[in-house]
Amino acid sequence: MTVRRAATLERVFGLSVVLVGVGIGARKLGDNSFLTHLATGRQMLDHGIVREDVFTWTSAGESVVVQSWLASLLYGLVDQLGGFHGLRLLMTVSTGALAGLLWLLTSRNSSLLMRVGMMVPTLWIGLYAWTERPLLIALVLLALMLVIAEGRGDPRWLVLVGVLWISVHGSWPLGLVILGARWFGSRIDRVAVGESVTAEWRDRDATSTIWLSTGVLIAGIVNPYGPRLLLFPFDLLGRQETLGHVAEWQASGFESTWTRAFLVLVVVIVIAARRATWQKIVPTLVIVVMALLSARNISVAVVTMLPLLGEGLPQPRPSDRSYTSSAVHLACLALAALVIALPLIAVRGPHVDMDRYPVKAVNAMEGMGLSPAEVPVVHQDFVGNYLDIRYADAGASWIDDRYELHDAKLVDDYLTLLDGAPSWNDVLAEYDPTAILWPTDRVLVSLAVGTGEWTVAWHDDDWTVLCSVAATECPP
Repeated sequence: MTVRRAATLERVFGLSVVLVGVGIGARKLGDNSFLTHLATGRQMLDHGIVREDVFTWTSAGESVVVQSWLASLLYGLVDQLGGFHGLRLLMTVSTGALAGLLWLLTSRNSSLLMRVGMMVPTLWIGLYAWTERPLLIALVLLALMLVIAEGRGDPRWLVLVGVLWISVHGSWPLGLVILGARWFGSRIDRVAVGESVTAEWRDRDATSTIWLSTGVLIAGIVNPYGPRLLLFPFDLLGRQETLGHVAEWQASGFESTWTRAFLVLVVVIVIAARRATWQKIVPTLVIVVMALLSARNISVAVVTMLPLLGEGLPQPRPSDRSYTSSAVHLACLALAALVIALPLIAVRGPHVDMDRYPVKAVNAMEGMGLSPAEVPVVHQDFVGNYLDIRYADAGASWIDDRYELHDAKLVDDYLTLLDGAPSWNDVLAEYDPTAILWPTDRVLVSLAVGTGEWTVAWHDDDWTVLCSVAATECPP
């Protein structure tokens, strides 16, 4: 009887949301940042904690703080135990857990139809934004933090959340900002009802902030990098000259369907805010503004706004969430079975999608004696992530997407080649590469060939390999 009572219509919809989340995570692996995180995890298992750059020949030996060191180590361990199959299972579990937590964040609304309406654009955004990067784990921790702050679970668990969050991703300061904003909003709510602001200042939000801060502080000091890990996000923000070139750090142009879905949610929260408390409004406002200024914060903003939507959107009565029947019970059992079975069925090989990477071109380069592990090669940043995983610590990459590591000049030089700016030849002369691996349709290819100093060693419709005519390695 206990199981039957638990099998409510609310649980049916909740399991359906989890099932969609699992499906989102079951996609093939191929994110460029993930490749470098996995390569880092493998390095940690083979040689210990990575403390200097081993992947690029431009930043080789530079001291590094791997902000997502625990996530990289986790990827390496799962890869060692289960290969790419195990890694895909890890992603399906993560996205399924995230979807389930987001469903819980809408629970203040009594209408299942309204809650499903909130989840549709949320999951659509997740289809594009929930990639296999460590940010996915950070989003799970953010959602768990909000679930606990909303009253589900002992706030002392936030110590563990803080310990994990600072170790897997540099977005942990946003957790403190959100909890602090919730506490500030609750002070406004007290004033609105005529209560003293100073009375009972240590409410659940204040307690949650203290426990999360404790976990962050502990792991921020006791970790392989010491206090440098704690200071890393602030050091990164000081590199605005470099970050200004990175698309995800800039404001979105809202040209894609998923970013437009975010704008729809922003409009909805403006409507819902009229019925919501300041405890929900203040953190949502802060993070939404940050998301409008920087595309990388959109996925964080979506998680943060769900409690406001749940509280502020209309709540028709009577509630349909507790409805139960034999059909509902069977539906719960079937959905639970699918949640367990889908990852096992969906993550069959091939596990990796490498279509965007120049795999054939690099194979050809190896056959011509132009292997990036043996001669300096200039290429695009995401190609560097592929070379990181392919050649490990051989220092084969010119640049990858770790912009927190590379100096501003290297980034500027990369953009010069990417745009075919007037000083492109000066950049090539400075780095003196033996070969250039570049998309066939980009202007740099025709510019370089036009000088007579570079010859086409290999090409197809997508990629071209140019070799310096002055290099002895250049094939005839």
